[in-house]
Amino acid sequence: MAKRILVSKELKKELKKVQDKVAKKLQLKSRDWAYFKKVGNYFIIHRIGIGFQTGSFAMNVKTQVKPYIIDDIFWEVFDMASNSQEPMSLRAVGAFTVEGLSLPDKVAKEDWTMENLDLEKVETKVFKALSEAHEEALKLITSFSDFEDFYAYTVENGPSLAGYDLIGMLLMIHCEQYADALRMAEDLIAKRKHGRFQNKGKWINEYIVDYCKEKIKSD
Repeated sequence: MAKRILVSKELKKELKKVQDKVAKKLQLKSRDWAYFKKVGNYFIIHRIGIGFQTGSFAMNVKTQVKPYIIDDIFWEVFDMASNSQEPMSLRAVGAFTVEGLSLPDKVAKEDWTMENLDLEKVETKVFKALSEAHEEALKLITSFSDFEDFYAYTVENGPSLAGYDLIGMLLMIHCEQYADALRMAEDLIAKRKHGRFQNKGKWINEYIVDYCKEKIKSD
């Protein structure tokens, strides 16, 4: 069984420089280990992982897509509306953000070791994987005529339904379908599904219930 090898701080820095260089070529912004871009009404986020096992190099690119506005709706409902004024990078790396649709990972392996690593070859490998991942994300978002299409695709093709309920309820709120979002949130709470976010001792699905009731009351 291949043994995972720890990467030195120095090499991590060099690999990060390679990733940043490639991201710049693709006109992606960066923050920490995330690379992102707003494209039309959507937000694309990539994360690149590079590691070594005995006698081999491994890399993967994880990509997520979500409506750009989804975090704004989430923060408004969740009593964190001021977050919308923060830099765009918060939507990519913030702890209180909505998880997007995960696309299939781009994976690459080579029989490279840390000792003989050629960073130019790594750059070529990173560029190929990241550019393909980004192109696929662009192609996908252009296929959606509206957010309803995005959500339908997400539910049907996403790797897990965990988290997608939140996207659905927030998009209902965006479309002012408050009764539908309220019903969905109450049904989830009845099943003891309160959502994974909590603020001031209150869960996100409880926030959605109260927010929708207030909106319905004021209409």
